[in-house]
Amino acid sequence: MIWGAGQTGRRISKHLLRGGAAVEAFVDIDPEKIGGTMRGKPIVEFDELRGIMGPGVVVLAAVGSRGARALIREQLNNIGLREGSSFWCVA
Repeated sequence: MIWGAGQTGRRISKHLLRGGAAVEAFVDIDPEKIGGTMRGKPIVEFDELRGIMGPGVVVLAAVGSRGARALIREQLNNIGLREGSSFWCVA
């Protein structure tokens, strides 16, 4: 799962897919992106994240905007995900 359907998320997903990794979905806060697709995978809002998370699925936070990392980290921690095991900040 990649949090960020912008330029950074696109770049990271390209490299992951080339390396044989599976990308389940993208998470974003932009209402114009939510409901669309990227690289054939859905772009969903944060509230849908729990329903998509399954065993072995991790979140890569790929948003480079100032302050975004702290906000994403807080939201993921609030739903029980832990940095270093179920999510990583990669931007």
